[in-house]
Amino acid sequence: MEVRLIEAASEIGAGKRGASMGMAALRVAAWKLGSELFGHAEESILRDENDVLYEDDKTPNAHHIDGLIRFESDLAYEVYKFLRHNIFPVVVGGDHSIAIGSVSGTKMAYPDQRLGVVWIDAHADLHTPWTTPSGNVHGMPLALLMNIEKRGKNRPRVFTMDTWDRLRKIGVNGPKLKPSDLVFIGLRDYEPEEAAIIQEHGIKVITVQEVRERGVEAILRETQAHLAACDKVHVSFDVDSLDPSISVGTGTPVPNGLFLDEARGLLAGLCADPKTATLDVVEINPALDSNNAMAEKVLTVLEPLYDILRAR
Repeated sequence: MEVRLIEAASEIGAGKRGASMGMAALRVAAWKLGSELFGHAEESILRDENDVLYEDDKTPNAHHIDGLIRFESDLAYEVYKFLRHNIFPVVVGGDHSIAIGSVSGTKMAYPDQRLGVVWIDAHADLHTPWTTPSGNVHGMPLALLMNIEKRGKNRPRVFTMDTWDRLRKIGVNGPKLKPSDLVFIGLRDYEPEEAAIIQEHGIKVITVQEVRERGVEAILRETQAHLAACDKVHVSFDVDSLDPSISVGTGTPVPNGLFLDEARGLLAGLCADPKTATLDVVEINPALDSNNAMAEKVLTVLEPLYDILRAR
């Protein structure tokens, strides 16, 4: 199978600057370590809309959400285009709001098929403009993609919710996946509003402790069994799922995360599955790092995936 890298250098959804340099940081790591990662696959570089970050923010409950419309639409179409040509897209962010575009593009390519999502992340990303404590859209993609409208204490402006609705309609109108077709791995930092959604919908959560105690192979079997009814699977890997002892080069590090060998095993197993259609790698932030450590570590997770995907 052919593999294509998509550079999705948007950091509009993040609270700290620098995630747009994630792909550049990986390139520097590849040069330093003699990796041929960027020689293996052609790249597609999307135009970002990060200039909106210099403008006044008119949407405090979803900062600069208006800047995301064109970017997420472009990303969705790029993912859709590659999938229709039987090319596997690896989408490198950027912050985790890019998943709005990548998941929407996957669903657009397979509108009549059931889509599962494996979300490897310290955070639940289930907020809406109604509930968000920060207003950062990288904490909202899953609620948007599942059309979950949990009301909360915030009072978002009409323009904010109109734009939110436009984002929900990218690719195909309506939910891109059901809560029953979502699996969290590494989740350990979320707010009460998000916990309520997880409990209400019975969303599958696999903790770091479970990965460590039961082993990667058992977790892969459990994840794939949970998503057995799905036709296609999207994997979204946020580097803050990793333990901060590995690197602090991400906007929201959380203690007690995955170790590198665990992340390698999980992603290798998921990418070997013929159902897996797309992969995101997000939140590498060299501006918060020292000596580009996060990109160098993540490169060792990504590099083995190329041979695995090519062999499919």
